Amino acid sequence: MEFPGFLGNAPVKEALSRAFSAGRFPHALLFAGERGTGKRTLAALIAKSLVCRDREHAPCGICPSCIRADAGSHPDIRTVEGGGASGDLNVDAARAMLEDAYRMPEEAPYNVYIVRLSGNTSNTAVAAQNKLLKLIEEPPDSAVFILLCPTVEAVLPTIRSRTQIFNLHPPEIGEAADWLRGKKGVEPEAALELSRCLGGNLGRMQEALDGSEATRAFMIAGEIVSAINGPGHRLLKAAAPLQRDRALFGETLGRLSLIFRDAFTLNAGGSSLLGGAPEAAEALRGFSQRRLMAMKELTDEALQMLGRNGNSGLLLTFYCAGLRQGDV
Repeated sequence: MEFPGFLGNAPVKEALSRAFSAGRFPHALLFAGERGTGKRTLAALIAKSLVCRDREHAPCGICPSCIRADAGSHPDIRTVEGGGASGDLNVDAARAMLEDAYRMPEEAPYNVYIVRLSGNTSNTAVAAQNKLLKLIEEPPDSAVFILLCPTVEAVLPTIRSRTQIFNLHPPEIGEAADWLRGKKGVEPEAALELSRCLGGNLGRMQEALDGSEATRAFMIAGEIVSAINGPGHRLLKAAAPLQRDRALFGETLGRLSLIFRDAFTLNAGGSSLLGGAPEAAEALRGFSQRRLMAMKELTDEALQMLGRNGNSGLLLTFYCAGLRQGDV
């Protein structure tokens, strides 16, 4: 099995290639990793390999099956998402997949389902996962399920125990910088600097080059982190762009929540980072576990209040004041 365009993660590639070559491919895979680590890229490559007509060089990229897979029109590959902004799996989508999964494939040996799980742990998300569990427990012989989620902990233990789990990570800084130079034409020094800043996360590096709102949120979150222990006016200045842009405010709060989570993980001796901003998390390493957890909880609370249409100006003032307090 080949992995064009999916960098790093050598152990994952080796394990998947070995299973594919031996004809013992798992019926259910779970890919976990922060946004931008290539979960969808890898899932698409696997789906294309499973329907490819050239088993020796899958995915060959030139057979009719590969061409239709690239075009998103192969009849035996389905991407399963729910509605709403998160796109998380819902009960209706899980039920439709349950009804569809027992049909015979039209062309390929397998029906392949790429299932998006956003990491939401609401009652609705749990109900959808319980519906999905019925398929994972007693899978049709001709079906392969590829589950995508930000973190393994967001998936029900009963599903985790029935899937082969792979945690995906960004490639090495140098490899990611080389990719930027070769694929995007970025100058060597700029490519290396961007790769270092974003921890080699290819998805976020592409967002940065596109100038997306997610990149603005990333930059503002980093400025807020660096200003937490500085003069009060510096923190307010860093957060000022959020006052009149609710979408940017929400994106930045989500980013900060992950950074505080990652800093807490680093302080506890862990290494599984989700926020794509290792330098920002490292800058908070000297903070107490109590304060880091309190800042994360404050951030999550602010995000919920923003979602309930709270006054963004007052909320921003409350939030900045909370970050400034030693014990929050």
